[in-house]
Amino acid sequence: APGQVNSLKFSRNGKLLLAAGGRGGQSGKAILFDLATGKPVIEVGQETDAILCADLSADQSRIAVGSPSKIVRVYSTADGSVLKEIKKHTDWVTAVEFSPDGVLLASGDRAGGLYVWEAQSGNEFFTLKGPPAMVNDLAWRDDANSLGVACEDGTLRLFEMENGTQTKAWGAHANGAASVRFAHDNRIASTGRNKH
Repeated sequence: APGQVNSLKFSRNGKLLLAAGGRGGQSGKAILFDLATGKPVIEVGQETDAILCADLSADQSRIAVGSPSKIVRVYSTADGSVLKEIKKHTDWVTAVEFSPDGVLLASGDRAGGLYVWEAQSGNEFFTLKGPPAMVNDLAWRDDANSLGVACEDGTLRLFEMENGTQTKAWGAHANGAASVRFAHDNRIASTGRNKH
């Protein structure tokens, strides 16, 4: 991506790499690369600020991006057009993640706002009672029934998708939880700013 790269995501089949970023206050782009050739497949982005987070849907048809614009934009990988603009966040969008089955899209922001959307329609599925701190990362369990959230207050939180309720929260990293991922056996890995 032109400027600073803020997000790197591999496609679920491991054949593509999504790089997103840009120049603060100027422009934001997301570029999908073919790993076999190293060449760009498509470039999307009509952002007037750097993209902070991005994800590729499981079927590789959509790219979701978040930025300081407070808007989640979903682009088509077929032609780069904007499919949806989600305007519910009240602060910078810092995390976006499609569920493994492609049905849902989760997004989080700098003020702790946390939402789940129907990926196809962009309609709200759940407003989650988010943390009182910035959402740094989101991760779905393989079955798409649980969402993991890494928060700047140092906690990791789990939400179930039947009612959107928080099922667990624990202090994981004293200086902020930076990232979270589910392993295929449902164990959780996280990193933080406490050198762990």
